[in-house]
Amino acid sequence: MSVDVPLLTTETAHLPNKPPRNRGRGFGWAMTVPTLVAMGIVVAFPLFFALYVSVHDYDLTEGGIGDFTGWANYAKTLSTELLQIAAKNTAIYSASVVVLELIVALGLSLLLNQPNLRFKNIYLSILLIPLLVSPIAVGLIWRLLLHPDLGAVNWLLTTLGLPPQEWLAGLHTAMMTVIGVDVWHETSLMIVVILAGLTALPRDPIEASMVDGASSWQTFRSVTLPMLTPVLLVAVLIRLIAAMKTYDLIYILTRGGPGTATETVSYTIWKSAFTSLEMGRAAAASFLLLAVILVLVIILVRFLQDENA
Repeated sequence: MSVDVPLLTTETAHLPNKPPRNRGRGFGWAMTVPTLVAMGIVVAFPLFFALYVSVHDYDLTEGGIGDFTGWANYAKTLSTELLQIAAKNTAIYSASVVVLELIVALGLSLLLNQPNLRFKNIYLSILLIPLLVSPIAVGLIWRLLLHPDLGAVNWLLTTLGLPPQEWLAGLHTAMMTVIGVDVWHETSLMIVVILAGLTALPRDPIEASMVDGASSWQTFRSVTLPMLTPVLLVAVLIRLIAAMKTYDLIYILTRGGPGTATETVSYTIWKSAFTSLEMGRAAAASFLLLAVILVLVIILVRFLQDENA
């Protein structure tokens, strides 16, 4: 007895139903919306409220937001001598820490990237210790170490027969001291970024250069450095943004002193808002600082894109 088996044809074959195209899109929106809402609450609302405050007369001593002032707060802020001094100090501070940290971090990263280096992980762990300490703790530690009478640094100088220094109170030493503390604390971050970039570089061009008889310096200058440039630009970008916003070290170490020797824009904004209670001018100064940072970021990103092109 034979059994007829129906043939599968295009008319009779049953294909599995494909999921609707919009189903995946809906799931994506369902996962994205909570994040967008959270960012709107945490980031967008304070940003737009600060922008609203910056164009109004808002003095906490008088209570509430006052009349609309337009660009008057921005004009007054730009014409303030203290902010001009703070802007100059911020530029000096930011440029100094970025350049010094880049040089030190690049040198240490090259040493740690040596293929036959023993105890590499131990050295790296020691160098990363400052990165694990909060800026407030760093400021307190160095404030004790640099105390003119009880600090360990002046005690060491006296032991060596050298005169003690007014590290944080001297007009000509305060800014250099704060820069040194920042370099001690933040160089670790640059080491992480640069060392990761060095590790990811292809070895073939470097080995080919050495086979052709190039010295270590020639190989670094002609092969390693051009390939590492995008990583260096990213490290500079990260540190430049953070340096221009520095407030905690200044507050703990010097409070902007002596006089205005270490006054930065971020610290001036804090004083305007919470000492003078002029919230409108503080908000205006904040947006001016934001504009400068955005311009620098755009320039560095464009330069980075040209390097990668």
